[in-house]
Amino acid sequence: MQQSFDEIFSASYERVLGAGAYNEPLIAGFYDRFLASSTEIADRFRNTDMSRQMTMLHDSLQTLVDFNRQRRLSPQMSRLATVHARKGHDIRPELYGLWLDALLATVAETDPDWSDDVELAWRLTLAPGIAYLQYGYEAN
Repeated sequence: MQQSFDEIFSASYERVLGAGAYNEPLIAGFYDRFLASSTEIADRFRNTDMSRQMTMLHDSLQTLVDFNRQRRLSPQMSRLATVHARKGHDIRPELYGLWLDALLATVAETDPDWSDDVELAWRLTLAPGIAYLQYGYEAN
């Protein structure tokens, strides 16, 4: 029987992050790639405590996964949207594509079973949360 995309994502997530464990090489690799993707992004992170930022990325990723699974707004997701909105860090909606591409390219290097189906599973899992953050850009 063919696996669902939820099952494919969960298996990949387990391979790269265990049971939500902090994978420093994955997260550091992501930031190397993400910061190199755009001078605007590099400028935004110029004076950032990257150790703290890496921990926040790990937590934010879990928040996006939970949002997909629960299909309801949690306090963490609401806070994430507020922080990234125009009145917060002013993360324009189009920048999320660069974020997602950098994340998936990094996961692809880390997951030994990476495939087109695994990539699609990650995209489908993160899409609702990214859509909410983009929606919240003006709303928060």
